[in-house]
Amino acid sequence: MTGSDTTPALDTPRRRYPGIAPEAYRHPLDQQATAALRAVPGFEFAISKLSRFSVEHLIYVEFCANGVKVTPKQCKSIYALLREACAIMDVPEPSLFLSQTPIANAFALGKERPTMVLHTGLVELLTEEELLGVIAHELGHIHAGHSIYRLMLLLIQLAAQAGGARYGLGDVLSLPIQLALLEWARKAEFTADRAAILVTQNPETVFSSLFKLTGGSPKIFEQMDREEYLNQAEEYDKPDSGRLDKFFKGMIEAGMTHPIPVLRAREVLRYGDSDDYKAILSGRYVRREKDGTLASALLDAPIQCPNCGVEANTSFSFCTNCGADLQPSSSNVIDKPESSASEKSEDAEFRIFDTAGEFRSEEGDNA
Repeated sequence: MTGSDTTPALDTPRRRYPGIAPEAYRHPLDQQATAALRAVPGFEFAISKLSRFSVEHLIYVEFCANGVKVTPKQCKSIYALLREACAIMDVPEPSLFLSQTPIANAFALGKERPTMVLHTGLVELLTEEELLGVIAHELGHIHAGHSIYRLMLLLIQLAAQAGGARYGLGDVLSLPIQLALLEWARKAEFTADRAAILVTQNPETVFSSLFKLTGGSPKIFEQMDREEYLNQAEEYDKPDSGRLDKFFKGMIEAGMTHPIPVLRAREVLRYGDSDDYKAILSGRYVRREKDGTLASALLDAPIQCPNCGVEANTSFSFCTNCGADLQPSSSNVIDKPESSASEKSEDAEFRIFDTAGEFRSEEGDNA
């Protein structure tokens, strides 16, 4: 497969993002879908109730019994990848297990005690750098708060299957909620892919992982062509497709938990070439305080709605012009007029969090 590879080696320090908030890299589609979910009557109440159950502990116990736990003393090379990803994203380490499964897949569930699982089929298919990206992807799900929603989707699907088998009504009753959660899940993947790029610090590494997962094999991967694959995305997404094509696409995507692979791969490269990504690499990003609130510097700055482009009133969590969910980020903060020299000196350290070139050796994180 052709394509440049400038990924830092594992023994080369990567940039760290101390205190980075998920809002710094959350995809706009994820923002909008999450806001839509939270607007559903009773949804937040259901989430709060679900959080009280010890489901995530049951998941941990399940894989503690049927998987291999990755620790500093067991599967050391994979643990090193986990530790590296967690250090870069400045989050605690989750529990990580390997599951003997030929299907190349990975997932992370849980909020207070998250558990990440890698299938052995994935470990065998990907390079070490690509595996770092996958771990970072799952870490992004946890960091962005996706885990509780993903757990809810899983439980609803299981309940629907059980109800449908017993009464024939499970799928019918839960279908609207399932479709809404599936729509959200597909958009949440774009955010997790961005986390993978931030950790590997090379979009091509994440792209090659998706390329292989779409239909690659170690035996034929060298015969696969990057540009031909990207052409598939353009062909699938062509604007002049007829109504029947659009209907088929809707049917294909409706039951998927992940975006169309070719579109997802294209989006990875687009983000890797974006000003948002470059700003974070240079140390300009939204931070989260220790109490969980967003750093006030960017919250107080005027921001531009990512949907309609109008300057937004930051006293609202949504755009009063178009209704889109608002999240401050380095890309939509509007520069304020020039201040006096004294005002600049007082305000400078709070307006921009510049950690360019800063590398940390601290351990710990999350997935």
